[in-house]
Amino acid sequence: MSKDVVVSVSGFQTIGAEKDSVEIVANGRYTDKNGKGYLRFEENSKENGVTKTVIVFDEKSMEVTRKGAAQLHMTFLPGQKTMTNYNTPYGTMLMGVDTKEYSAEVSEDSICLTVNYALEINHEFIADCKLIAKAT
Repeated sequence: MSKDVVVSVSGFQTIGAEKDSVEIVANGRYTDKNGKGYLRFEENSKENGVTKTVIVFDEKSMEVTRKGAAQLHMTFLPGQKTMTNYNTPYGTMLMGVDTKEYSAEVSEDSICLTVNYALEINHEFIADCKLIAKAT
């Protein structure tokens, strides 16, 4: 099954007492294939050009791949820490993602993916983060 959707991705970071957030809303495509869901969408900005994002998920885990000016592949596995390279125009950083909680709620009309994780850059704790991806 495949259908057009509106994807909204909200990211929240807590660094000590400071909180920061970002939200992206884009038209995308949802595909259900071999027991996994795929959300694909593109962002276009003056600073970074086009960034293509694919979120692959099931009830146990989620992966986010972004390709554009910066490239990234994050894997969220509850109770596990995963490592990846974050390639930017300014160089490559080692990123650690320690997934605390993950949930996937899928119905005929909507998808809601939520993940809480600790973010590290080059083995240094940066922030506690929350990512919410929705599609309708």
